[in-house]
Amino acid sequence: TGGGAETGVGAGNVRPAGIDKKRVQKAEKKLMHLVGKAILDFGMIKHGDRVMVGLSGGKDSLSMLHLLLALQKKAPISFDVGACTVDPQTPEYDPSVLIDYLKGLGVPYFYESQAIIAQASCSMTPGKVSICAFCARM
Repeated sequence: TGGGAETGVGAGNVRPAGIDKKRVQKAEKKLMHLVGKAILDFGMIKHGDRVMVGLSGGKDSLSMLHLLLALQKKAPISFDVGACTVDPQTPEYDPSVLIDYLKGLGVPYFYESQAIIAQASCSMTPGKVSICAFCARM
């Protein structure tokens, strides 16, 4: 492809030039196997299920989304994949780039904006609880 980038196995993935293609493919294959095995072993997804990925836009949630999309194409069962982002209304976080990205992937996307940061600042005792602990208990 042009511009020194190659497309990876996951839908829409782009690898920078200079990355060992065989090594990446081996890692992708291993991840696909492990995730597929966990889904099967624990009965996480059944035929006709609708799976929603909580998507922050970080590498973990985007990796999970791409793994599920790739598994969706290969699985012996049919299931739907969608994504949802909760915007905590902080200037440091702008999930708006995900809208076009997910549209390009053809993934149904749900966006919810909640004043989590404002709620946390009113509810938390300074120095006692982290914002992560606050959100985990919402």
